[in-house]
Amino acid sequence: MGVVYRALDTRLGRHVAIKMLPEHLSSDPEARERFEREARAIAALSHSGIVTIYEFTRAEDTLFAVMELLEGETLRSRLLQGPLPWRAAVEITTAVAEGLAAAHGKDVIHRDLKPENIFLPVGQGPKILDFGLARRPAIVPDADKDAATFLGTVPGIVLGTIGYMSPEQVQGLPADARSDLFALGCVLYEMLTARRPFAGRTPQEIMAATLRDPAPRLPALNPPAPAELERVIEHCLAKAPERRFSSARDTAFALRALLTGSGAAAASKRRVPRGKSIAVLPFQSAGSGDDLEYLSDGLTESIINSLSQLPGLRVVPRGSVFRYKGVQTDPGAAALALNARTLLTGRIAQRGDLLNVQAELVDAATESQLWGEQYRRPLSEVQGVQEEIAWHISEALRIRLTGEQKKRLTQKKTGSSDAYQEHLRGRYHWNRWTPDGFRAAAEHFERAVAIDPSFAPAWAGLGDTCGALAFYHLVDPSEGWPKARDAARHAMQLDENLADAHNTLALVHMFHTWSWSEAGHEFKRALDLNPSHGLARSFYGMYQGTQQRRDACIEESRRAVELEPLSLLFNLNVGWALYQARQYHDAIRQAHHILELDPGFHEAHAVAATACERLGDFPRAARYVTGALQNLGARIDEAATLAMPLATESAEVYWRSRLAMMNTIPGARDRAPQIFIAAHIGLGEIDTALDLMDRLVEMRAGHCVFFRSDPTFEPLAGNPRYEAIVARVFGAPST
Repeated sequence: MGVVYRALDTRLGRHVAIKMLPEHLSSDPEARERFEREARAIAALSHSGIVTIYEFTRAEDTLFAVMELLEGETLRSRLLQGPLPWRAAVEITTAVAEGLAAAHGKDVIHRDLKPENIFLPVGQGPKILDFGLARRPAIVPDADKDAATFLGTVPGIVLGTIGYMSPEQVQGLPADARSDLFALGCVLYEMLTARRPFAGRTPQEIMAATLRDPAPRLPALNPPAPAELERVIEHCLAKAPERRFSSARDTAFALRALLTGSGAAAASKRRVPRGKSIAVLPFQSAGSGDDLEYLSDGLTESIINSLSQLPGLRVVPRGSVFRYKGVQTDPGAAALALNARTLLTGRIAQRGDLLNVQAELVDAATESQLWGEQYRRPLSEVQGVQEEIAWHISEALRIRLTGEQKKRLTQKKTGSSDAYQEHLRGRYHWNRWTPDGFRAAAEHFERAVAIDPSFAPAWAGLGDTCGALAFYHLVDPSEGWPKARDAARHAMQLDENLADAHNTLALVHMFHTWSWSEAGHEFKRALDLNPSHGLARSFYGMYQGTQQRRDACIEESRRAVELEPLSLLFNLNVGWALYQARQYHDAIRQAHHILELDPGFHEAHAVAATACERLGDFPRAARYVTGALQNLGARIDEAATLAMPLATESAEVYWRSRLAMMNTIPGARDRAPQIFIAAHIGLGEIDTALDLMDRLVEMRAGHCVFFRSDPTFEPLAGNPRYEAIVARVFGAPST
């Protein structure tokens, strides 16, 4: 369908690939339309696992696309040499799944995934090629028309390639994201065995096998593969789309779990996690709107928190299970992705003041019910439902509790239904993690403590929220941090064992009062109370970095990610930890990993841009600055225009352009003062940089805690003004 040339872009001095239609198709309207569709699909995407398009234009009557030049081989070429070791096959499949997740996030369905369309560049991860059949679900044409077109053309040209098409594609039905997952399963099976999962002598036999035959079993592999690998393939190759993984992101997560396990030999002996473990999937709400959603989310989170108190039970954190919010999922697939032995699912409906809550505990290995119950309660008794469910689960899992543990599990945190519901609303808005969400959360927590001043978790929530508002400069730090401190202390007076309150107080000591020994003490206390407290673990790592303990900073940050692998914030803190340890290339790789989890998390671009600046690779830094600017509120077109002057080899030109660019963004000086300081240091304007640092110390801004650990400030070492500023934040150096 295309002819590709190697070319030199003389404007930017880079080699590129130019793709154009071959002469015999250049006048074919259908071929031209497909070519344009491919260019539009790729242009809508930005991901390291998808080939990049730079430009799409025409010269006279010739359409052509300018794309990144890839050097290496296709997966098809690699498979001609035989099957791949299971680990290499899973690594490739994981990367492709993450690329598909990025495409699906933009509503782009590939529809023709196969080894020919997966490229293995030298020194890079796999790239997905050829989006000529890509289509957005919202504009899928009539199914009968697609079927008629398919039957009247060469197999594989219109709807996909026989042997990789999903059953719904074979039947001429519209394809959605799960059709790509079926093809991905076919590709993974072929990488492991060097043969396709559905075979036949003719196209008709292959299509019949795709519709009829079950997923084939894997032969014995050398080296041995984890038993869970076969389950992943089975889920991908399920005939019914609803029996497959719910998303490409879930598929990637399940595959990555195989790579990070304890080894193939150990993994092959267990099909389910050892010990007691549970994932509480988000309760579904029979209705719409915030009024019911806060109840379903709040009930889910409350049950997770209650179960976390049970001894000997591993509870999957909120950040991982809430990926399943609002989606139908197969219990076995969810359990595999979350590494949980049991699943709690539920549904909540409301009629007036009456709640109907259904809950079911399922053994993921056998998909059999261990316990189930239906509750009909007045809205005022929703807190009691949460406590009853936690109690029944402890009994179903045969967890032995002491008298004190039983008391804590069944003890009401407040006697006021209104206060409890305000608390649920506060947690709901807090978890949105947006400026408006934080502001709304503060209002609800304040109402909760006004209704019941003895409600300790609401005071802890208020402390969390005031700290977040201060950290992100949404309120004056001199106002927000003291309110956070007072709320946390109030919570601790009511319940000394609230890990959240100790973590909030630690953050106040670290970011505002600069009471370093007290900060370390409170972090340790929070983690003693709840070793699985991911937020405390991640920020304790950041605390270690401020104390110039680089190895401990990285270790604690990574332990937080082990607790919640999909947390963008925790993964981001790992990136900054690597950056502070001067491991710049690793920091950039970590930024790429974050963007694979969520291409829209623009804060990851800031890690990569800053690391490139320290390496002196300014053209590369400029590419990341485009994403970082979006984190400050710039539109992508504005960001790309603003970042254009930064693509230079000259440090002076880069930093002057960076400074001018930042001055055009409203509020940037308060939200990202470190960039202004770095620019002035890069330009040798040391006094100006020190003036800005002095101002931040006067404000007691959170950025001050990085003044001695961030490599940006290395050129200032020995400067008397700089050493005096550091002493104001950290105290006089010990002798």
